[in-house]
Amino acid sequence: MKKNKLNFLMSLLALSMILFSSCEEDDLTTVSLNEIELSESALQLSINEVKPIIVTPSPDTTTEKVTWSSSDEQVAEIQFSENGLVAGVKGISLGEAILTAKNVDGNITKTVTINVIIKVESIALEEVVSANPSQTSYNVIFTPENASIKEVTWSSSDPSVISVDANGNVTAISPGVAVITAMTIQGEKTAVIQLATSGDPVILGLQYCSISGTGGYNADTIVTTGAEGNINYSGSQPTNNYELSTETLVVTTDSQFSISLTQSNNWSKSKIWIDWNGDKDFEDAGELVIEFGLDAQLNDGPFNDMINVPVDAAVGTSRMRVQTLDAWTNYGLCGDVANQTTKDFEVEILGVSYCSISGTGGYNADTVTTTGGDTNLNYSGAQPAGNYEFYTTETLSTSIGNSFTLDLVQSNNWSKSKVWIDWNADGDFEDVGELVIEFGLDAQLNDGPFSESLTVPNNAATGNTRMRIQTLDAWVDFGLCGDVANQTTKDFKVSIF
Repeated sequence: MKKNKLNFLMSLLALSMILFSSCEEDDLTTVSLNEIELSESALQLSINEVKPIIVTPSPDTTTEKVTWSSSDEQVAEIQFSENGLVAGVKGISLGEAILTAKNVDGNITKTVTINVIIKVESIALEEVVSANPSQTSYNVIFTPENASIKEVTWSSSDPSVISVDANGNVTAISPGVAVITAMTIQGEKTAVIQLATSGDPVILGLQYCSISGTGGYNADTIVTTGAEGNINYSGSQPTNNYELSTETLVVTTDSQFSISLTQSNNWSKSKIWIDWNGDKDFEDAGELVIEFGLDAQLNDGPFNDMINVPVDAAVGTSRMRVQTLDAWTNYGLCGDVANQTTKDFEVEILGVSYCSISGTGGYNADTVTTTGGDTNLNYSGAQPAGNYEFYTTETLSTSIGNSFTLDLVQSNNWSKSKVWIDWNADGDFEDVGELVIEFGLDAQLNDGPFSESLTVPNNAATGNTRMRIQTLDAWVDFGLCGDVANQTTKDFKVSIF
């Protein structure tokens, strides 16, 4: 404590000598003090923080000294130079103290309010997702968590694009980009986030442009093979010549799959785009992946080709756009485009590839349903070809630490069922804790139906992963990869946030 006080006094003395070295008195005549002004009227200090306070006397030739006092030395300690024109205040403990500077007679005084607080070091923004796509909001995370003053002001770099109110509620106004800034009242610490808006009506974030068309052009069938999850589409001319399919294509980075297409007539050509980088357009290099047919000629088809998934494709949900158009006209990707029909498909791009599996025998999970997730599964299906199915129509979405219930009905009672979830999203189901449920016992009849609650572990990886359910003969053991007899396996999409 003595050492700290000595350092405090030495710092004060040095400051005094620098500022007032020119004020040495050659004339010992007494000059009375008429007024004093202080460099500060209020200060916020951390514990052990020292700040100077400078006195400006009037007249500046005064020889009268100024003395200082603190209303609470346990909160703020004051030290000052011999003439009192330089003072230093140090925060001691949390609280408020009043510093008073006065002349010898005490008839001239000035005060400084000192608040010793826990100061904000930094802030961060945490989004609170809204069900309204044009709105969101943000909580402010303070460091340290126990900062004394947790108040911020909000601003938008362009309120005509995105507005933000005093509570951090953000609203999309028009298409564009704006930066939202939160600034602390104490310390002016800032956190910023850049947001984009798009669409009509406008929403936060980017979205794919709408398109419509005219004329009798159609992709009657679009079928993929070799992907993690394939599409098997057939459809007639959609309303306004545009359709977003309910089928999802699932692929992994650095892989390839085959796609085949038949057109409704031979005066057409077809183009296929995939938004590999997930930026909600099809205009980047390499995103026009296939052109079926040539310009200005008849193109009979059917068509077939391979598509390579780039190693740097963005993991997540994207889209494939298939446009069938007059072979004598040019394409357009947005708006009202004549002589064409466009069909979009959701594409889920995975960073890992799961092993393939097939089986034999009359074993099946007839229904798989969940409750308690943010979005849930409501699956029912018969025996799939090859005893394997990847169901991509629905996704189980849930959060870390959340619990949900899984219900399952088997096709017969000589079966048992096992359920795995790839919690760490590494492309297999072999890690500790990933076999999450065993419905039924070995070597006995198991009637069902079955139900059990599951909790997402705290160390689960956020993002997209997979649940694998295998229904097998209760008198045999399971296998997760390859051709495995006496079982049927069904995979489901899981999203963890």
